Amino acid sequence: MTDPVPISLDRYYPPRYRRFNPLAVFVLRRLYLRRVDGWLPRLPRRGVALELGAGTGWMLRALRQRGWTAIGSERTVPAATTARDAARVPMFVGDLDAIRDAPLLDLVIMFHVLEHLADPIAALRDVARRLRPGGTLILGIPNIASWQSRFAGPSWMHLDVPRHLSHFSPDSIERALVDSGLHVARLDFRSFEHDPFGWVQSALDRLGFEQGVLVKLLARMGERRSGRLATLAAVALAVPLGVLGLAVALASWRADAGAVMEVWAVREERGKG
Repeated sequence: MTDPVPISLDRYYPPRYRRFNPLAVFVLRRLYLRRVDGWLPRLPRRGVALELGAGTGWMLRALRQRGWTAIGSERTVPAATTARDAARVPMFVGDLDAIRDAPLLDLVIMFHVLEHLADPIAALRDVARRLRPGGTLILGIPNIASWQSRFAGPSWMHLDVPRHLSHFSPDSIERALVDSGLHVARLDFRSFEHDPFGWVQSALDRLGFEQGVLVKLLARMGERRSGRLATLAAVALAVPLGVLGLAVALASWRADAGAVMEVWAVREERGKG
């Protein structure tokens, strides 16, 4: 756990938090939609899907277009409005308590959300109570036991303190899910969205460049920036580092040591287990 936890995290989530330039948006959207399309054949049926921390709204929009009843939540009114306008589904502000009238859920998505919560175990237990028997929770979370984390140490991009308040390994997330009344059905380390880029950014941080220089560049392209020469040097290094990062990421996935985990957890159906 991050210690101490800031009294207020609002200043760490400015209006432009995770708002990227059009090229980055295009690439990320395609990768996220590809991920959703990969989920659907593995899910037993269409039903009611909730995304906690809906962000861009891309996943909920895709689910709605594919026949699901989709709803979402975000932490602030502006974030919820952005997600609602993109997904065109009902959007709530807050956690599960804000969605009291929702039916039992067939699918809950928490993609890069759990690590931001002050009490992740309580959140998992709330999700388990709201899932229909046989319902699925899909988590996307950084892997503190990954090769990337071990290489980068305090420079690891996905450490992201203080926004990330807790960090999980494959073993610790499985224990947390079991303690919450769920069982792990699937664990996947492939993440083209986050893993290769994480190697590049973490390596640049270790080399002494401005922390998060590439993330900031993607978010601020077109704005005037200080340290232009240093930024150009980081971009030049990003090309060979990207090739190397992709190769290492692919190897880490084979070794179950990728930087990001996709975890599927299922609530047992009555009469089973």
